[in-house]
Amino acid sequence: MLFLCYTFIKGGVKPYLSEGGVDNMYFMNICTWSPEDEKEVERRRANWKWPKGVKVLCEFIDLQGCRVINVVDTDAKGLIASRETWIDLMLFETFPVYPFGASKDLLKK
Repeated sequence: MLFLCYTFIKGGVKPYLSEGGVDNMYFMNICTWSPEDEKEVERRRANWKWPKGVKVLCEFIDLQGCRVINVVDTDAKGLIASRETWIDLMLFETFPVYPFGASKDLLKK
């Protein structure tokens, strides 16, 4: 899978593309599942670990249920690896994102 993503930075546009796909960048995932799959999601999550090369910047669970939102710093391979265990249970909406404002300052720390 090959991605071509652009990040708008002061003074221009920076493309993220490499031979193997996207160089490390930030992705936001909105992961949704059906209420009837809740127990299976809990069971798998209990022993699941993020794949090597995926740095989790933040992860939130929707208190209304059946949805998790996370932001990760990874490349295309890490993004694919992070979803492979869940692809049969979850719908993934994935967006390349770039921090600004207070978020940008937090990531510098």
